[in-house]
Amino acid sequence: MNFKINGEIKTIEKSNKEIQLEGLLERLGFKPQLVVVELNGAIINPKDWISTKIKDGDCLEVVTIVGGGSYS
Repeated sequence: MNFKINGEIKTIEKSNKEIQLEGLLERLGFKPQLVVVELNGAIINPKDWISTKIKDGDCLEVVTIVGGGSYS
């Protein structure tokens, strides 16, 4: 199965099991509590990650939340 994540084409072996968004993010090394995910142009609520299925040709954008900053 091929999909695009952050502009890069990724290929993973497709098993008989469906691939859920939550499992894919963990498999790719993202920390779920620190990312925002857009799937095919729509932001996906983290509560829906377990029920959201990834299909061949999907396009994901994953943005990592980074804390910090400075005070003047």
